[in-house]
Amino acid sequence: MQTSTVYETMAEQGYVRIANLYSPEQLEQLKTESEALIDEFYNLDQLHAHAVYPSDSTETRVSHAVMLSEGPSDLPTVDHLKYPAVDQFLKDHNELLAAITKTPVKPSSRCMLNYQNYFSGSKPVGEHFDGEYLKTQRAGDGVEFKLLEGILPRYVAVLVVANENDGKGIELVDNGSNDVIAPKLYAGDLVIFDNISLRHRVPTLENPRTTIGVRSFDHLPLHFAANESYFLGDEYQEIPEGWVSRSIDCNARMHKYMNEEWPLVKDEYSHYF
Repeated sequence: MQTSTVYETMAEQGYVRIANLYSPEQLEQLKTESEALIDEFYNLDQLHAHAVYPSDSTETRVSHAVMLSEGPSDLPTVDHLKYPAVDQFLKDHNELLAAITKTPVKPSSRCMLNYQNYFSGSKPVGEHFDGEYLKTQRAGDGVEFKLLEGILPRYVAVLVVANENDGKGIELVDNGSNDVIAPKLYAGDLVIFDNISLRHRVPTLENPRTTIGVRSFDHLPLHFAANESYFLGDEYQEIPEGWVSRSIDCNARMHKYMNEEWPLVKDEYSHYF
């Protein structure tokens, strides 16, 4: 798909589907390397460094998330350069992101790589947007939570590595009209979508599915505030869940979080290992 077509399609419908981005051989290498990367870096030290994120593991789904960047970053990442397929996937994503935003992606920009295996009869994943959740409030059940402050990636991309559900998987929900878009995605297909105007979810899947999600936390992110008490400046616009601003320096906010707030909460995540 040509650069101009990608930009125009995203502007028109809020998402872009790219069929057959990778061959079966490329997908197998990417799968093998992603799993090796997880095996190498999923440990307590990297969790405490905030370079990997808590694993979401149930009987029917396992999800891991690591932070990567093409070049050196002054925020936590893992060194993925000995994994060439993962490195190429990151570069391909950043080129696509640059085409959509018409802004070059800096080598230091961090992306979260989210490797997910869904097994037969996997439970649905509820409607949500992705982000770095800086402040949250637990609900009365102790499980659900409300996001109070966060950093939201502008776009989210999902590559399908394997799918035995006749293309079924991700569903995109327009947060204005509530229209549901359910693109059929097969092995090798990628979808990238607007993380602000669309929410995404995964329905119950009868058969296995493997995906690799990627989203940039440093390339044109937005600051999210549940209400005015979390505002860091002006120029916020309202969305269904709260407010977002494109003018806040999210890199500076993340540095403050890592220096002052993360050290106070990081031990709460130790039980994931």
